[in-house]
Amino acid sequence: MIRRTNPNSPTPLAAVLGLTVLASIGTGVIWNGVPFIAEHDYGFTQRETLALYFVIGVTYLGGAFMAGRLLRAVEKWLTPRAVLGVILIVQSAVCLGPWFVDRSWMLWIVVGSTSLLASFLWPIIESYLTAGRHGREMRSAIGWWNVVWTSAVAASMWFLAPFMRFDARMAIVALGGLNAVALVTLIWFNRAPGVHDEEQWEASITPQYSLLLQSARVLLPLSYALHAALGPLLPYLLSRLEVEAIWKTPVAATWMIVRVVAVAVMWRIGFWHGRWGTLLFGAVAMTGGFAMIVLAPTLAVIFIGFGVFGAGIGIIYYAALYYAMSIGKGQVDASGKHEGLIGIGYAIGPASGLIGMQLPQLLHIEIAQEAGIVFVVWTLVALAAFPAVRPYFKARTMRRSAHNMTP
Repeated sequence: MIRRTNPNSPTPLAAVLGLTVLASIGTGVIWNGVPFIAEHDYGFTQRETLALYFVIGVTYLGGAFMAGRLLRAVEKWLTPRAVLGVILIVQSAVCLGPWFVDRSWMLWIVVGSTSLLASFLWPIIESYLTAGRHGREMRSAIGWWNVVWTSAVAASMWFLAPFMRFDARMAIVALGGLNAVALVTLIWFNRAPGVHDEEQWEASITPQYSLLLQSARVLLPLSYALHAALGPLLPYLLSRLEVEAIWKTPVAATWMIVRVVAVAVMWRIGFWHGRWGTLLFGAVAMTGGFAMIVLAPTLAVIFIGFGVFGAGIGIIYYAALYYAMSIGKGQVDASGKHEGLIGIGYAIGPASGLIGMQLPQLLHIEIAQEAGIVFVVWTLVALAAFPAVRPYFKARTMRRSAHNMTP
């Protein structure tokens, strides 16, 4: 049973996880399932789908960076809990759009609107998750939360599969009901997220955390750029490998299932925090896995690529969220910045895909469009390498100075 708590203490974790499950299914359908719906029901080309994903990224990053300001602007009239309720109600209404209008322009409106609303929703949920929790308690809460939301996103692709046999857009309509059910979980939410204790906060972090956060904040948008470049291409990559329509979304869910395993391992094995090797391993895995998937000649290779990619994405996400909320004291501004960086990745990824598809024509060379996409994405990786590695060298200098000062 979920019990009410002191207003300044954290909202019960079970309530946050309940809302997370229901909201994540919607996130999974919109962020990962829309390319399949766009191809199946509306006949979108790869370029059109990449453009649609670009809209998702731009609207999401704009909203997420403003989430903290939004809450402060309406705090005289609405509590954070009330804001969550308003978002869920509006999302329910928006998701009904394809039921009434069977036109491609409605898909653009629904995707753009739900992306904007989600950009406010998730920073607030993440603040409820972490504010008032410190150190091991915060890592445990984030562990539970990461396993729950990644599992729900993976499940959403199986949820979508039956709709792919007939009318895929009805999967979006069904999300309206899920958002309505999600409102019930708010009964157990405090009016506002918990309050961080200064002494416990200072004791739970180390001087290197800020540097690890700097590196993670470079790798996080890069990871979602890879994700967003890959998502719109998967329906067509799987068609090339002769995967039937009804099996495409379950196959695509493979990397999401591996991501669940990765975050579960990080949750149960705590030695990773404060270690630079964690970020390095995640970065290498996600970039290498991306190339394997896009260039895969067989279904077996694409499954291996999914495994490597999913592990890397999970590691980078978990680490980035933990360091962001640890340093940011669980505040909405910290989670908003975290989600805003994800939005940047969602915008850069499709843009890279569009540029990569045009690369053979621009350079007048005969290479596959997929190879052009990999080239552009790996160029992004190279550009991100220096700002991602620079904090590590700062940390190493700090350690050496501290060692030299030790008598």
